[in-house]
Amino acid sequence: MLRRDGRLFRRGVIPALVLSLLLAAVIAAASFAVLQGASAGAARAEVLLVDQEDSLYSRIAISTVEAQSYIDSLLHIESADDEDEAIARLNAGECAAVIILPEGYLNDIMVGNAAKGRIILSDAAAASADIVASVALFGERLLAAGQYGVFAGQKLIWDHGLSADFEKNFLLVSNTGLMDAALSLYDEAFAVETTAYDGTSLSITAYYAVAWLVLFFTLAGLFFMGLYLSDNRSDMLTRLYALGVTPGRFFLGKWLWPLLFHSIFAILLLVALSRVLPLTLTVFSLLLFLLGLLVLSQFVSCLSVMFADRGLAFGSISAMAVTGLFLAGGIIPRSMLSRSLTVVGRFFPSGLVSACFAPLFGGKADWLCIALAAALAGLLYVLTLRVLAKRPIGRGGDPES
Repeated sequence: MLRRDGRLFRRGVIPALVLSLLLAAVIAAASFAVLQGASAGAARAEVLLVDQEDSLYSRIAISTVEAQSYIDSLLHIESADDEDEAIARLNAGECAAVIILPEGYLNDIMVGNAAKGRIILSDAAAASADIVASVALFGERLLAAGQYGVFAGQKLIWDHGLSADFEKNFLLVSNTGLMDAALSLYDEAFAVETTAYDGTSLSITAYYAVAWLVLFFTLAGLFFMGLYLSDNRSDMLTRLYALGVTPGRFFLGKWLWPLLFHSIFAILLLVALSRVLPLTLTVFSLLLFLLGLLVLSQFVSCLSVMFADRGLAFGSISAMAVTGLFLAGGIIPRSMLSRSLTVVGRFFPSGLVSACFAPLFGGKADWLCIALAAALAGLLYVLTLRVLAKRPIGRGGDPES
C-alpha cells in the first residue's frame, strides 16, 4: 500500500506544489496586511512645531533634539510657519499635535525664568492628554533641576568674588554638560526591553508568522485529497483486508507522504523567514516543529479519510483552519479579542500546533498544549483505524455494494 500511495503521491505532487506556492503567496500578502494593522499603534505620531523665537540658537536646539533616536522613533516633527497655520492643519487631521514654543524661551531657560510652551492635541489624541502632560512635566522638572545646580554654582562664584572669566568658563562647561546629559539620558538611564506580544512569548511578527504558517500547512494538506480518498470505499477495503492489508497499512501512506511534502516545503519557508525573523535553530525546537507538522498531517488526513467525502472533508477542515486563525488573533488583532476567545484559541487544534511551532521562533515551550497536540494526533489516528476497520461492515460487508 505504501508503494501504491507513493505513486498516487507522485502523480499529485506537482499540482500540490504549484497550489502551495500560490497559497503561500496569498497568505504572505494577507498576513503582512494584518500584521501592519496590528502594528499600527507603533507608528510615529505626526507633530507640527511652531518656533516663535526662530533664532539661530533655537533652530540648533530643535534640530539637536529632533535628531535623538528616541524622539525620532516616537514623533515625526514638521515645522509650521505660525500658530494659525498649525491649528488649521491640526483641525484638518494632518497631525496629532501642535507644539508651540514662545518667543524668548531659550533666554528664559538660560537665566532661570519660567518658560512654558504649549501642546495642543487633536481630538483623536485627546485621550492621551494626561500622558503627554506627565511627560512634559517630567522634562520641565528635569531641566529645572539641572539649571538650579548651575545657578547654585554661579551664586558661589559671586559670594567668593571670583573673576568674570572664571564665571564665564563655569557657565559654558556647566550648560554644555547639562545639554550632553539631557541628550544622553535615554541611552544611559533607561534599559530598553521589547516585551512579548499581548501575553504570548513571541514578538508580534513571530506570533503572526506562526499563526499563518499553521493555516498554510493545514490548507496545503487538502491538496492531497485524491490520495486520502483513493481506495477508501467499502468494496475496495473489503478486498484489501481479504488480501491481508490492515487498516494501519492502508492508512500509513495517506499521512506519511503528505508529511514528507510538508517537511520539505517547510525547509524552504524557514530559509525565507530566517531573512526577516530570528530563528532558534536547536534540536529541541526542530523536533517540536516536526511534531507540529505531524499533528497537522494527522489532523487533515484523519478527518479526510474518516469523512470519505471530498466536499465534506474540504469544507470542514477549511472552516476549522480559518476559525483557528480567528481565535489566534490572526484576522482580528489578538488584543481586540476577549480573554475567553483567546483561551479557546489556545486549546483549539491550530493553537496546539502553534505551541509546537513557537520554540523555533523564540517562544517558550507550552508543555500542556504540546502534550495535548501529541494526544490529539494519537486520538485521531486510533479513531481513523477504527472507522477504517468498521467501514466494510457498515456497508453490509458486501464487496460489490
